[in-house]
Amino acid sequence: MTSLSNRRQSPKLQRLLAQATRQALLKGAHWAWGIQLMLAAFMWFHVKAMHDAPLVGEGALPWQFIHVELLVLVLVLVLVLILQPLLWYWLDRWPLTRWRKAVFILALLWGCLWASAIYALLKTALPGRGVMEPAVATTLLLVGLISFYPMSQVLYGFCLPILTSLTSHVVINAVSFPWLFGAGMLILLILLESGRRMLLSWFVLAVNREYEQLLMVNQLDALAHQDPLTGLANRRYFDQEGEQTLTNGDAGSQLSLILLDVDFFKRYNDGYGHQAGDASLILIAECLTQSVREPGDLVARYGGEEFVVLLPETGLAGAEQVAKRIRSTLAERALRHEGSEVADHLTLSQGIAQWRQGETLSMLLERADDALYRVKEQGRDGYSVAP
Repeated sequence: MTSLSNRRQSPKLQRLLAQATRQALLKGAHWAWGIQLMLAAFMWFHVKAMHDAPLVGEGALPWQFIHVELLVLVLVLVLVLILQPLLWYWLDRWPLTRWRKAVFILALLWGCLWASAIYALLKTALPGRGVMEPAVATTLLLVGLISFYPMSQVLYGFCLPILTSLTSHVVINAVSFPWLFGAGMLILLILLESGRRMLLSWFVLAVNREYEQLLMVNQLDALAHQDPLTGLANRRYFDQEGEQTLTNGDAGSQLSLILLDVDFFKRYNDGYGHQAGDASLILIAECLTQSVREPGDLVARYGGEEFVVLLPETGLAGAEQVAKRIRSTLAERALRHEGSEVADHLTLSQGIAQWRQGETLSMLLERADDALYRVKEQGRDGYSVAP
């Protein structure tokens, strides 16, 4: 983000990262569903085997055994086998903002269910109590780390209830060395957070590389859509990119456009010759490219001596700052123009328009052209903002 324009850096990269995060969480949830299904089945068989041995005396459980069976069956058959896949399939159709909140709530509920199961086992007098529960909790934490590392909220929404339930082991079973148990929990938290950061760094690196590859492909594709004189995008490519930007844009996103025209260009051509005119257009293209600094911005030659700048994720204030930079950059080059009526050097007139909800690209260009016409009426060498 630049200090001048107050715009987000690389919006396409942010969208790609958000989409990749969503896909990674979806695949991780499917994997976690399978692992937890096996773990829930193991817990059920473990409790049943201890009861049938019989290794559990009468009154050792705080409830009748049939209730334990029903609890585990509900956990396995209803929540894991039926609800979880259906919920993830349903949530995948939601918009990204709502999806993030829903996934966090789902992970939190999922973690609370497992925390309840671990707490219930801690309250029983089953053989091996105090050994199985930490093993189950640690397995769940590992599953959560591998599945949900792209979003820290989702990861800790799932893991914190389990950690809380495991910590209750100190109170329920009166651990001999609580400080040692606490140190172990602290190490577990450090391992969880450091592992999350390491996996996330690899994930972001992979997305960045994919983004760079996409940029290279787009650059190669842009070569086929370049204006042969200035090296900028041609009008056909601008129309394609502009329509795609409007199609993919969110309802609340900002998009601005600047339409530019060289002042008294015909006089410049007549006075200095067509080769000098071509050289001046190349110089203007360099000034535009230098002034427009965001990776997602598009500069194109619109036709003849007209240029256009498309500014995604930009409001009117940011577009005006870009227009001022263009004017000052061209003025610094001071390309002499004796036929101009507004300055002794080559100048530009600029019309600025911000996209409105439901507006097409042609409508946006028309409003920018009206603003450009007002600049020419007011004396040129400036910019005007469309209402």
